[in-house]
Amino acid sequence: MNTLFLKDMRYRQARVVLTALGITVLISLILLLGGIMNGMRIQAQQYVKSTGADIWISAEGSGGAFIGFSLLIEENMAPLTAAQDFVTGSVSPLIFAQAQPKIHGKSTKAIVVGYMTGKFGGPKHVIEGKMFKSSEFEDYRPEDPVPNEVIVDEKMGLEIGQQITIGTETVKVVGKTESLMFVLDTPLLFMDIRVAQKVLLGNYPRVNMMIARSKPIVRVDVNGQTEKIEQPEKVAANLDASDAIEARTVEQTLKDIIGYYVDEPMKAVQFLRVMLWLAAGLLVGMITYVTMLEKTQEIGVLKAIGASNNYVMALLLKQVALISVIGVVIGFCLSYLFAAAAPIFVAINLVESIIVASISFIVCCGSGYLAARKAIMVDPMIAFRGEIDSVSTRNVHIPSEVLVGSGDGA
Repeated sequence: MNTLFLKDMRYRQARVVLTALGITVLISLILLLGGIMNGMRIQAQQYVKSTGADIWISAEGSGGAFIGFSLLIEENMAPLTAAQDFVTGSVSPLIFAQAQPKIHGKSTKAIVVGYMTGKFGGPKHVIEGKMFKSSEFEDYRPEDPVPNEVIVDEKMGLEIGQQITIGTETVKVVGKTESLMFVLDTPLLFMDIRVAQKVLLGNYPRVNMMIARSKPIVRVDVNGQTEKIEQPEKVAANLDASDAIEARTVEQTLKDIIGYYVDEPMKAVQFLRVMLWLAAGLLVGMITYVTMLEKTQEIGVLKAIGASNNYVMALLLKQVALISVIGVVIGFCLSYLFAAAAPIFVAINLVESIIVASISFIVCCGSGYLAARKAIMVDPMIAFRGEIDSVSTRNVHIPSEVLVGSGDGA
């Protein structure tokens, strides 16, 4: 019994390979689709979390800093800098806008991020090159020349000193950062806010949003220990009461971004993933079911010579379990290899992978069990009718130890 199921699998190696391959492909596709969506969610949060701000302010009616059209006059936001609810010096103007820069004469998709060094909104350091030279004044002054310099993510493959054309302006790459891309590997181009206003708005002194860090409340407990309590929700609610601006916490902002940039456009992919789950269950189940039913004649022979139902059931389930394990493990490994080689960021969740693999294994074994239950109900006499000849012509090998000892459990 310990080797009979392996010998039968070798006899039907083509069917075994095809069944395992079907399981492998389905597992890989399900995990990759999930990995693409997970990657988009991670990238949607990377930049926002990297800023360190917990309050995001946009124009009234914009629907959020990253969602709708928002333009704020920077000077009109000056009273925010004196607000007691913010950490001193944390209020920062920010431009975050899509652009189509030309790199090597070819248009590409990118997002321009204009911010002020020393404020929230951009990388604090670079891994190669230097930070761009910033403006000397916090307010806009035409006499304050700022060189057109930009910092890019290392994944863009640009070298220090290369030129990027945005609109009618040309900016020079002076530094590189890492792990700061937006959804679907959209590159972020970090530059001084005055340069961003020049290349995008023709020196018009407006920004998309203001960001800041709320000041925590300091409380002293009965033991004299001080405790800092964050209150971004309260600060955002107070600001949002104004008729001129909308304010959101970082959690609300992330929810807006994921909903707008990931969940909404990926509804079709989510639907496809659900359909793929159903297809996986049906196809794997059908393949396993048909494979088991093909053994009806062999099962008739085994039962005719005294094999018990438990013996036959164990024989069939071992085959199903082994094929399922092979398909699931290979699919599991291939999905990670494909994710590493994918042209976009794919982040396969390990817990989700284990769940998918477990469900697939259960589906395969369940289908095999149902088929085996039906197969063992076959009348042994069919093995001695016309079907026995076809069984013989297929050279079904039943080891002598089975012929001798199978009847012990009948």
